Amino acid sequence: MSTPPRPRASLSTEHRFPRDELDPAAHRRILLALADDLGARLRATGQIATGVTLTVRYADLSATHRRRTLPEATHHTVLLARAAYAVFESLGLQRARVRSIALRADALRPADRATRQLTLDADDDKPLAIEAVADRARARYGHQVIYPAALAISSRSSSAHQWDQGDRPDGAYGRRAT
Repeated sequence: MSTPPRPRASLSTEHRFPRDELDPAAHRRILLALADDLGARLRATGQIATGVTLTVRYADLSATHRRRTLPEATHHTVLLARAAYAVFESLGLQRARVRSIALRADALRPADRATRQLTLDADDDKPLAIEAVADRARARYGHQVIYPAALAISSRSSSAHQWDQGDRPDGAYGRRAT
């Protein structure tokens, strides 16, 4: 009798810029792309994250790591992106020459153990409903068929790399596993 595979402790994704990037808008687009990738992978594997860790590497090869616990465990891109933006903004970077950005979903649990705080604000439900439709389209036609509009202005870079503690579908976002 074999033991079931141990669930992953975290999932990570990283983007390496082709040259040191100064543009805060480019940093923000990459944070959204990384959150979108993590969210899709978490939903595909039936997991939720209770925290995120952001790693920013600079031109001088130094790095900054910051971790944030999420208010509620999630696998939704919108909530992961909000957390990533907040962590990045807390760094207070001004004119930083960024070489790469990595985002990790921490302390993963099965999605069936998720709880969700109910609100009276219907605006939060719309992106989650759209996300479910997008996941179905991606499952049928491929991952690059639908993605956030903010990412349409920048092509998905083949220089981006992602890794995790286990298998992942090849070809997602044109990135290679390392």
